[in-house]
Amino acid sequence: MRSLLNFLLRFKTLILFLILEAVALVLIFSSHNYHQTVAYNAARTVSGFVSKRIDAGTNYFRLRQINEELVAENIMLRGRLEALEAGMQEQFLTVDDSLSGISYSYLNAKVVNNSVNKQKNFITIDRGSRHGVTRGMGVASATGVVGVVVGVSPRYSVVMSLLNADFRLSASIARNDYFGSLAWDGISHRYATLSEIPHHVSITEGDTIVTSGYSAIFPAGLLVGTLTGEQERGGDFLSLKVMLSTDFKRLTNVFLIGSLNREEKQNLEAEVTR
Repeated sequence: MRSLLNFLLRFKTLILFLILEAVALVLIFSSHNYHQTVAYNAARTVSGFVSKRIDAGTNYFRLRQINEELVAENIMLRGRLEALEAGMQEQFLTVDDSLSGISYSYLNAKVVNNSVNKQKNFITIDRGSRHGVTRGMGVASATGVVGVVVGVSPRYSVVMSLLNADFRLSASIARNDYFGSLAWDGISHRYATLSEIPHHVSITEGDTIVTSGYSAIFPAGLLVGTLTGEQERGGDFLSLKVMLSTDFKRLTNVFLIGSLNREEKQNLEAEVTR
C-alpha cells in the first residue's frame, strides 16, 4: 500500500494531466460529429489491426493441426492411388492428351534388373508381350523419363535406359519451349546434356526440362530434370548440363507409355520425307 501511495505522489502531476486530457477528449468527441467520426474510424483501425494480429497468431498455433490434417489427407489419397494402381496392373489404361490430340496407354511395371555404370545401360521390367508391351514404347517413372523398350518376351521387356550412349531424347525448356536433344554424358548417373539450344535463349539455373512431345514415344511435358547452370558454347548453340529428376540407382517402379497414334504419325512423316 505504501508503495502505491509513493508511486501516486511521485507521478501525481503526470497522472492529473492524463486524467484532464482524457476528460477533454471525451468532451470534444461527445460534442462534435466530426470528432466522433474521427474517433470511430481510429478505433475501427486499431480494432482491425489487433484483430488481424490475433488471427495471425491463432493461425500460427493451428499449424500443427493443419499439418496433421494434411498428413491424414495424403494417407487417404495414397490409399486411393494404390487401389487404382492395383486395379490397372494387368491392363493398359488409355488417356487422351487434349493438347496434342494423341491417345496414350499406360501400364505399371516393376524393375527386375538395372545397370547404371556402363556406357550402354539397360533395364529389365516384369511386363512383356502377354501384357501388350511392344518395342518402341516409352518408359517413365513418377519422377521422370526412364527410357524406351527395345526388346520384348512374353513376360519381360528390356528397356534402353536414358543412361545409354545411344539414347537421344527431344526435350525442351519448360519456361520458354526452346527444344534440343538430350543425351547422357556417360560420366554420372545423375546428369545429362541438353544440346542444340540457340545462344540467344534466356536460361536460368533451376529451369525445368521436360519432353517436347515432338517424338512419337513420349507425350509433351514429362519431367526430365533441371538445369544446373553449367553450359558450354560451341558454334551457334549451347550445351547445357541437366540434373536428371530420376535417380536410376533407386529405380523400382515404372510405367510404360504406348502412343496409339504412333504408327500413323511415323508412316506419314516417312512418306513425306522420302
